[in-house]
Amino acid sequence: MENFKLNRRNITTIASYLFLTAIFFIFGLLIGFHNGDDPIIKETSNTVTTVPDNTVFPIPTVLPSNYRVILEDGELRLYIDENGISRLISREEISEDLYPVSDIASLKKGIVFETADGAISLMENFIS
Repeated sequence: MENFKLNRRNITTIASYLFLTAIFFIFGLLIGFHNGDDPIIKETSNTVTTVPDNTVFPIPTVLPSNYRVILEDGELRLYIDENGISRLISREEISEDLYPVSDIASLKKGIVFETADGAISLMENFIS
């Protein structure tokens, strides 16, 4: 590495970095104390509201997501069922004549998976 010489250009560069750092620091302090010259951290009260022991809180009823593969109108469709709402994710046309009757019957009823991986791999098996 070449010897470092403190010339006018290096002094100007170092001074500008120090000046910009100081400006950003001061600007951050001004933003932090903007709320009426109070710091952002404020004291909170330690009062706690108590709830009687016999109070019953409703349990949220969130249904788990299921993935459903079903054969409808000559198309193999992938749905996601969330909270009672079905949403179509993918659909591909397939020929029912190429597959065994038992497979087609179970596809027409619909096959439910807990994860998307299983549903996607089933669709890929029938499409490819």
